Amino acid sequence: VTPTTRATSTLSPEAESSIQAAMHAELRAVREERDRLRCELIDSRAEVADYREVQTQLTRARALVAHLDREMARLSAKLDRVHKKARNLAHP
Repeated sequence: VTPTTRATSTLSPEAESSIQAAMHAELRAVREERDRLRCELIDSRAEVADYREVQTQLTRARALVAHLDREMARLSAKLDRVHKKARNLAHP
């Protein structure tokens, strides 16, 4: 209600009170929604941080798997050489 409207308003005090009560209820609902959205935002930010941590761990795990694959290939080649050498010694 603008000051001009208020000056010429013919609403009863009960109607004014009812309008104010409705406005207060709407304001309360808006504040509750704001608070809910703030909590949701905090939760979302935590999820993003967790996701980034998981991505970091996944990158480390992939690097470790690649390293272990190389190590297994190296040891497998070495074992093949040992077997070949053992066969040559057993059957000269």
